[in-house]
Amino acid sequence: MTMTKRDLIKAAGASALAAALPAVPAFAQGQPLVLKMAHIYNPGNIWFETAEAYAKAVEQKSGGRVKIEIAASGSTGDWPASIEGLRIGTNHIVLQSIGTLDRYNILPGLEAYPYLVRDVDHFKKVYYGPVGQEFMEEVAKKTQFRIIGAGYRGARWLTSNKPVRSVADIKGLKLRVPPLKMYRMTWELLGASPVPMGVAELFTSMQQGVVDGQENPLEIVDSMKFNEVQKFAIDTRHIIGAMTWIFSDARFKQLPADVQKLLKDEGEAAMLAATDRMVSMESDLRKKLEGRGMQFNDIDREAMRARLGDIGKEFPDLAPWAARFSAVK
Repeated sequence: MTMTKRDLIKAAGASALAAALPAVPAFAQGQPLVLKMAHIYNPGNIWFETAEAYAKAVEQKSGGRVKIEIAASGSTGDWPASIEGLRIGTNHIVLQSIGTLDRYNILPGLEAYPYLVRDVDHFKKVYYGPVGQEFMEEVAKKTQFRIIGAGYRGARWLTSNKPVRSVADIKGLKLRVPPLKMYRMTWELLGASPVPMGVAELFTSMQQGVVDGQENPLEIVDSMKFNEVQKFAIDTRHIIGAMTWIFSDARFKQLPADVQKLLKDEGEAAMLAATDRMVSMESDLRKKLEGRGMQFNDIDREAMRARLGDIGKEFPDLAPWAARFSAVK
């Protein structure tokens, strides 16, 4: 087959890129392939235990040929630093939410699109169906990061040290949000005054009145003891988010095909198991937090959804994907 000049240039460029990438660990003679994972979760947390389960399954199913070494509790840096580590090769896997990749491209921000995923059944049908697989492939193209599996994080609730019983009560609320555009725009449209902030400083900020509240799954409220500085929990359930395994797409593709399949199969299995576990945890978490003095109340979620009706105009690039997610039955 004769190659054109364009083909030769393209091939040369691809070769140069491949040569520039720090290689994934290679199989040494008689030695396993060791992949380094980083995450910010502490012992006893569901995601800490999900990471341990993934590593154990990969080692067992590979007969010891592939091992995952875990740096937990943010021991090698916070999640932005961990994801950057994927680019330079100091990490090979990061456990985090899909939306954390929106700093590289807007598309992963779809994970935090309010009232898009309806419930856990819809969550599974979206992320483990054809639309979800196409979405993950597109994320890899747009960000250069490959995501594998989706684990239900629990619906996000609003908590506050002020009573919030209606959408009108949200107006002017100083609310900590993750430093991601989707979260900020969501709460601005609802009338709050969002304050982008890392989670490490959140407890102290609520304690000192720097912010009035925050929004997270009940699992985070419990594990980070936010009930000690927040009196009210409001059943907004405005986002059903997804945890995932994040890889450098280029380095993932350097792995042997059977290792790629193993990491994908066991990664999805671990996330589905975590999803089922989180579903069973949610009602218990509410009872636990109520027992510690938090006051729970409902809010008109349809009124919130209506107030957020124009969010698609703020994210026109996401509108087609939002429509596709919504259409999954």
